[in-house]
Amino acid sequence: MTVLKPNNANAVTFAVLALMALVPGLYGPFMTVVTMGIEKTYSIYGILESLASAGQWLLFSVILLFSVAFPFTKLIFLVVITTRLCPISDHNCRRLFAFAEKTARFSMLDIMALALLVVVLKVEGVAHVNIAWGTICFFLSVILSMIAGFVVDGSSFCKKQTQP
Repeated sequence: MTVLKPNNANAVTFAVLALMALVPGLYGPFMTVVTMGIEKTYSIYGILESLASAGQWLLFSVILLFSVAFPFTKLIFLVVITTRLCPISDHNCRRLFAFAEKTARFSMLDIMALALLVVVLKVEGVAHVNIAWGTICFFLSVILSMIAGFVVDGSSFCKKQTQP
């Protein structure tokens, strides 16, 4: 068994695949809640809409931050630094890489936030929650994102600059 070695081509591939899985993970059916025989299907986007309309701003903010903003930002940063798609300075590239490295430990927080939501919605005996294909896409996106961060070759743009 070979271990993936740092390689920016692999990193950008995993990051793009993660982005491709994240979008349907956010908009696709995430879970189905059955309450008193009535079945209702939610997407993460739909959950955010419901929370906003109900004025549940704290939970809305947590889910928006950790399930939408954070994953997109991290993946876009990884694509930018591994491909140099955008003309950015080496200094800014190193800063983006440092941000991606430091925030890698929070990669599972988005899953935790959504698991918390399922627990909040699931009241034993009153509601039954079933996961749907959007959950699988979202989870796949998190795993691919973690792999992308793991295989980034920071040595190509994170060399220490020497002062003249």
